Amino acid sequence: MKTKVLKASILAILLAVSATTVLAEYQILFFTPNDATTPTNPVFDSDNVTKLAGSAGWVGQLYVQVGTGAFSAVGSAVSFLNSSTAGFISGPTITVADSTVTAPTTGAYQLRVWNTANGSTFETASVAPGAKFGTSSSVTVTLQGYNPFTQTPPISFPTANGFASFSVVPEPATIALGLFGAAGLFIRRRK
Repeated sequence: MKTKVLKASILAILLAVSATTVLAEYQILFFTPNDATTPTNPVFDSDNVTKLAGSAGWVGQLYVQVGTGAFSAVGSAVSFLNSSTAGFISGPTITVADSTVTAPTTGAYQLRVWNTANGSTFETASVAPGAKFGTSSSVTVTLQGYNPFTQTPPISFPTANGFASFSVVPEPATIALGLFGAAGLFIRRRK
């Protein structure tokens, strides 16, 4: 009888520990305008004038760093808005399961953008010949963790809109080819 009680107790403890791993999480709102009336942080094409539009295939994805770890993609890619709201993303609140975030934890986020014509992920598009892509500055935030032990949900969560305006840039190999071409023209001209 004592063996059955002991086994049941151990099973209950194991279930509680596994639930902790599954339930620990944080949330972040993927909404990029930094002001509801006149936002000043749109994302531009490489001409520094044209705002990125979803209708042209531009998407962005949020990357989050927990503590001093590496940045990881969270949620999924979201299309940029169009017309007068081009340059911005109005995405969902993203909930991320992370067993290390059970209390307020320092973190950071970045917005990474690319055109879907060059790949379905930032990592693919950023190495595609001729592709344009961009990364915002990183912004430090406090990730409010859900604590499964106390059943305490986060009191608040950050909004991913604290980055400055930026422009996409061409893939580095394209820039290098352009520089080599210009150097060739310069050398040929000197002869």
